[in-house]
Amino acid sequence: MSKDTDQQGNFSYSSNITEGPPKSTKSPYQIIYEILPIAVIIIIVNSIVLYLFAKCKRLRTPTNCLLLSLAVCDFMTGFVCIPLFIIVIVKPQILRPHLGRFNVVFNNTMAMSAAYHILAITLERYFCIKRPFVHRQLTKKSMLKVALFVWFVAVVIGFMPYAWYPAVQLTDIIAYKKTQVGYVVFCLTFVFLVPCILIVVSQTVMFKAIAKSGGGALTASKAAQRKAKNDKKCLIIFALMAFIYVVCWLPWFILSLCFSFWFPLSKGTIQELINISQVVVTFRYLTSIVNPLLYTFFKRDFLNAFKLLVLRQRSAGRASTIVAKSTVRCHAKSQQRKLIGRSNSNEDTEPDTCISTTV
Repeated sequence: MSKDTDQQGNFSYSSNITEGPPKSTKSPYQIIYEILPIAVIIIIVNSIVLYLFAKCKRLRTPTNCLLLSLAVCDFMTGFVCIPLFIIVIVKPQILRPHLGRFNVVFNNTMAMSAAYHILAITLERYFCIKRPFVHRQLTKKSMLKVALFVWFVAVVIGFMPYAWYPAVQLTDIIAYKKTQVGYVVFCLTFVFLVPCILIVVSQTVMFKAIAKSGGGALTASKAAQRKAKNDKKCLIIFALMAFIYVVCWLPWFILSLCFSFWFPLSKGTIQELINISQVVVTFRYLTSIVNPLLYTFFKRDFLNAFKLLVLRQRSAGRASTIVAKSTVRCHAKSQQRKLIGRSNSNEDTEPDTCISTTV
């Protein structure tokens, strides 16, 4: 095996730029400076979402249970995945294979979990619009079971490469690479293609149902029109989440497929893939920022909770000032009423004494 092929093999099993050919246009510390602020923003934004769930009981609905689980997934991306990726970059070469492999497996697990969460949220909306009687029977317990099932499937598929590593890689590198290609193709099919088809079909059916139920009907009541408007807004939010997820993570898995090929690639092709991967490795994490921003600032219940809990200090200060002023005014009015009452009582008693003296 040539030197270039060996370097490509190191790249393929970790599927990240830290294990590839040492012809990177960016230094590891430049990548850290780019990706570390993203981790901080991810942690802050998703911490706000978790805080809203902890403090606001109105958000603890069966519908929002999946959003809570998705927020946990995004939080772990910023709190675990990115720091682990940074450790892989700065650690010595001896520890890189083990940490690099676990880094890729854990990142893939979080990506799969996010994909299946978005699919589960879309299907939940589908039952809400197309099967409302079935949807009313859903409880928080049942939705938490769905979330746990999503995590279970993501963990099983994400950690599947450990089933054939290191036995296959140490005995037959070609067989290992072919197995990796099959695994990546499986992920592209059942993590992206099938969920995307289900999401697109469900969104299309739901938009048609909303248009018929009250969105475009002239005879529909105001309540039906308002509900149709809210449902359409939620569908747009979740469709944007799905679209942004595909844009951010699909290039990552395509690059993983390219670096998993068992046949040698030219130096120019490898260098182009590395240059692309340096952008993708940072860009893929943006979905963990966009998701909480979408359903926090565009979903009414989250926005109201955010205004009430996060911005309450300003409102509380204004409210206390207003209450203090109103208390002073009420106290002054009560004092005036007492003085007026006393003066009226004195005026009423004086004529009586005068009459009694004359008599």
